[in-house]
Amino acid sequence: MVPDTIEFKSYAKINLFLHVLKKRNDGYHNIVSLLSRINLFDKIIFKKSDEFKVIYNGLQSNEIINDNISQLIFLLQKKNLIKEFNYQITIDKKIPVGAGLGGGSSNVATVINALRELKILKDNIDILSIARELGSDIEFFLYNKSALVNEKGSVVKLIDIAKSCEILLVNPKYNLSTTEVFNLNSSYSSMNDINVTNPIVDLKALMETTSNNLEASAFKLCPDIDEIKREMRKQKNLIADRMTGSGSTYFGIFEDKQASLIGQEYFKNNYPKWWTSSVRTI
Repeated sequence: MVPDTIEFKSYAKINLFLHVLKKRNDGYHNIVSLLSRINLFDKIIFKKSDEFKVIYNGLQSNEIINDNISQLIFLLQKKNLIKEFNYQITIDKKIPVGAGLGGGSSNVATVINALRELKILKDNIDILSIARELGSDIEFFLYNKSALVNEKGSVVKLIDIAKSCEILLVNPKYNLSTTEVFNLNSSYSSMNDINVTNPIVDLKALMETTSNNLEASAFKLCPDIDEIKREMRKQKNLIADRMTGSGSTYFGIFEDKQASLIGQEYFKNNYPKWWTSSVRTI
């Protein structure tokens, strides 16, 4: 028997690198990127109800314009892929919005997986095509592994990272538009065939030979990210640093948890208006 209330974890991600290859004819861009989940998550609660309803609580929930959970449910109903849906869905936000951490995409993927687990979604349907119809990063979040993605975000192969990494996230609380960042971008990479070993043993070496092509355009739209970059590079025991996705979050990879926590205290004391969190890859 299915309980009346069920809770799911919707994990965030970071882009360990993001190379923009070219602009496509459909207006999107072909990319190649390595994505890893981190242990920062939103809580998604399914509660049996007489009518379908979506509620957003928590961090920056008042800034959410597109209710992509409702879009998902309506699309599945339109395609006759769910029979009935008598649930209220509450998303308790811990992942910043418009931050390059994939919160919205993760929420959609988590709900898709929840619908499968609850046997609300019909069997043997093409989940990947649904995910691709709704957004670029959703496909990645259907899996529980790191992944190399290409084109608009299609998973090329699942990747293991040999050792969990200690990460410090810093976000200037600026909701960046992915479309604006890509439109302003003039940095392209010819590195479309990156030899990513599986498992990844030497992450530092991989970070040294890759980049995020979107940093320059994101810095123009939000100069605070550039300031975070400069401050991050002052921290001790920093292995590598980079902006994730199309921003606005910047992250540092540290040698150990203690170094990450010391960095977190530095940013909290000196830049209290910014959001910061010490996390790790999972």
